Amino acid sequence: MSALAEPCGGTERLRRLVAGAAVILLAGLLQFHLLTRDRRFHSDEAFFMTFARGAAVKGDWLLSGSLDKPPLSIYLSALSMIVVGNSADAAGVLQLDIYAGEFAGALPNVMLALLFTALMMRLAWRRYRDWSSAFFAGLLSATSPYLASYGAAAFTDMSLLFFALAAFYFAQNRRWAAAGLALGFAFWAKQQALFVAIFLALLLIREGAGRRDWLRFALPLGATFLALLAWDAARPEASIFLQAAANNAPDQFLALPAAWLERLAQLLLAALWLLGPPAITLLLLAGAGLAAYQRPGLLRSDRGLLAALCLYLAIHVIFGFNLYNRFLFLLLPLLILPVARGLTTLSEIYAHRRPRLILLAAVLLGAMGTFSGQTPVISGRADFAGIDELADYLNSKPVATVLYDRWLGWRLDYYLGPWHDKRRVYHPTTDALVADALSLDETGARYFTSPLDLPYEQWIDALHDAGFAVAVDYRSERFIAFRLLPPKN
Repeated sequence: MSALAEPCGGTERLRRLVAGAAVILLAGLLQFHLLTRDRRFHSDEAFFMTFARGAAVKGDWLLSGSLDKPPLSIYLSALSMIVVGNSADAAGVLQLDIYAGEFAGALPNVMLALLFTALMMRLAWRRYRDWSSAFFAGLLSATSPYLASYGAAAFTDMSLLFFALAAFYFAQNRRWAAAGLALGFAFWAKQQALFVAIFLALLLIREGAGRRDWLRFALPLGATFLALLAWDAARPEASIFLQAAANNAPDQFLALPAAWLERLAQLLLAALWLLGPPAITLLLLAGAGLAAYQRPGLLRSDRGLLAALCLYLAIHVIFGFNLYNRFLFLLLPLLILPVARGLTTLSEIYAHRRPRLILLAAVLLGAMGTFSGQTPVISGRADFAGIDELADYLNSKPVATVLYDRWLGWRLDYYLGPWHDKRRVYHPTTDALVADALSLDETGARYFTSPLDLPYEQWIDALHDAGFAVAVDYRSERFIAFRLLPPKN
């Protein structure tokens, strides 16, 4: 045990308190900076937040529609919308400004990211009994581009990660009932909690848990999961589990062995952003690796974490899942803990060279890149810049105006607002669009919307050939809208 883990006096305790508070302050600075940037939702965020807004504004707490995720994260966003976003108009009808909804929808994840940072520090302290390791664990969490990106966003992954970490923390302390309950909440956040359940079951086996320990773990987990199944059964739509299976069904159950290397490379390249920009991540991993080389027994107690990390990667390489950056989010605690301990040990081995200052400088330098928001952790958000202006233009059209929309879907739904009075119509093919458009017995103008970078020309040509008068009525940097007048009989 290092001297930093021994009982300390009031001055040392104050220094640690200030350092811990500084880490949380840094995390808050990064999180709220990214939260308050003027940017539109990613398509998946718009999807989840349309459900959250339906609950907050319309009282639709069963989340009607083709949802494929459990409701916990959506409910947290809905409650946030009620507290900081909702307002009533002169008629007493609840309204939610789209920009207030963007802020409120992501706010719970920001708070969970701060709690995650604090819990990582606590977990590292309880695991290693070393303040420097706890400090580095908090600092690596606070500056992680993944935590900053998914904290200041409205995805469901932040809820999953926080409750997964809480389950692991309680399991580390052999508080099996609390671990089971936290894991149940993780399932309420996202189905990927299955991986966490496997890891905790292996931990129970490794710890030699007895029948009572298994029962304490299983009862709250089972009760929470049964409650989720009951909620799912109460919805009129198809089960979220069936919908998730349909939406995420791979082309083949097992990836072809010839593709394994490519899939592994894709995952590892994305993982280089877990601790900072790739150069910073590699530097920190090299430092932790050097410490492990100098002290061969250093990572003995962390072999389970590293084995779980490798197993998680192997599962995603071998099985035919679609690969998304957010799948790596669960690896964050598994990587941070051994790296934090390695960096602490490195600073002790080479104390006369003051490597701790170098490591701190490297982490903070990486944080500057995270602060700019220029990371590839969440891609595709910029594709919808200006969709709010397109929605304003469409909202200015008469009541019940028909909007033919092939590609924008729920992204456009969110920005049209909770009570929009337009008829947004989707058709999968040009033939279906033309047939429906000709059968509609209305003479008023209709509109066809599209991103500029998608092949809208064939759709417009088909409508023109069917006799519709077509004219560009709106054009921005990324979107275009055509005004359509039906042929005269």
